[in-house]
Amino acid sequence: MSYFKQRMKQYKTVSISLLIGFIIVTLLFDKPDYPKALLAIVIGLLIGEAFVYLKWRRKNK
Repeated sequence: MSYFKQRMKQYKTVSISLLIGFIIVTLLFDKPDYPKALLAIVIGLLIGEAFVYLKWRRKNK
């Protein structure tokens, strides 16, 4: 059960990072289209996974 609680926290982090990615793309481009939306998803996932990895790395030192 604790695994699922930990995973839900990670999903929250990744979701917030996806939102950050969408905000970045919206601010950078006047009319975002599908390729820019995919770019936002990639940026958000990279940010989110970086946060999750850094948290995991600090925990497992």
